[in-house]
Amino acid sequence: MNRFLILLCVFGVGLLGCSGKATPPAPPQANSDNTPNVAPAAASANAVSPTTKEKMPVASAPPSEDSRLHDLAARLLESDGQGGWRKNEKAATELEKLSPDGVGQLWPLLKDPRAEVRRGAAVFLLGVFDPNDSQQVSAFAWLLDDMDRMVRARALDAVKQCSHADQLATLPRLTALLDAKREDRADNRVAIARLCGSLKHEAADSLPALKTAAAGDPDAKVRSAALAAIVQVAEPQDAVTPLTKGLADKDAAVRLVAAARLRQLGSTAAPAAKQLATLLADEKSDVAEAAAEALIRIGAAAVDSAAGQLSSKSASARKLALVCLARIGPAAKSTLPQIEKLKQDPDPQVRQLANAALKQFSGQ
Repeated sequence: MNRFLILLCVFGVGLLGCSGKATPPAPPQANSDNTPNVAPAAASANAVSPTTKEKMPVASAPPSEDSRLHDLAARLLESDGQGGWRKNEKAATELEKLSPDGVGQLWPLLKDPRAEVRRGAAVFLLGVFDPNDSQQVSAFAWLLDDMDRMVRARALDAVKQCSHADQLATLPRLTALLDAKREDRADNRVAIARLCGSLKHEAADSLPALKTAAAGDPDAKVRSAALAAIVQVAEPQDAVTPLTKGLADKDAAVRLVAAARLRQLGSTAAPAAKQLATLLADEKSDVAEAAAEALIRIGAAAVDSAAGQLSSKSASARKLALVCLARIGPAAKSTLPQIEKLKQDPDPQVRQLANAALKQFSGQ
């Protein structure tokens, strides 16, 4: 508020792995049997003579390389006890020692039926991911549909590194995950909204999903990210309606994003003037000030809406309304009678601002 008062006083101033790059084979059907083969015992304990004091050895086949890789991938991540994950340094070190051919044998594990194996493989392979390798790109894009949120997050990390064309190719999968019923991790939905925004107008097909997320996602961070993405993806005039709805959001952070993005649209945001003017009385000063800035940028089309707040019960709203009208300038001269009445306002700052505004208008 202070910076607005200062402006009034001088109205004339206006967010692992080895270095080997291995091309993954085409994703195979997941093998549901990951248990190493073990040879039967040479003889059972019941066959041993009562006088035999030594147990007969049990012969078993050594673990296969495939089994070892499954085990390393499954052990790479372990719970940190606080809902997150941490690396098992021993497993990580063993994976780092793999040859390029060994790394190549990890790619099929991205389709393993066990989530812990897929997690470990995804985390490790992300560290050696080559976005110029179409097979690797396809392997990670496939993971966008994974049942495990952590695996999906690593798939998103890979997609972010991909070429513009490859990102556009994944757009249908990405937008489907903006639905909280499909993607239950809010941070993943935020990342998807931001990625859609980065694709700008070429991501126009994502607009319906972005608008739905902006209006009804259960997480405020997602609603905010969706609103910001809409401004990047939609034509300016098509962004006004969802942003206007955002001004009424229950979360102040979302209201702030909506107001700030409408300010970015300038005069195109005129249809939102009335709702912006209502926010001059918002309990959060940063939201109210962002709304005032948007009204000033709208200009003449915002005069009536701003003037309507000169009689607000909120002294802060009255002050900001005066600031808006004074900054809009000559186009707001029609509000002089209303401003004149505020010379008798019970709030001394309102009176001071009213007098300053009247002096400015008289000199125009």
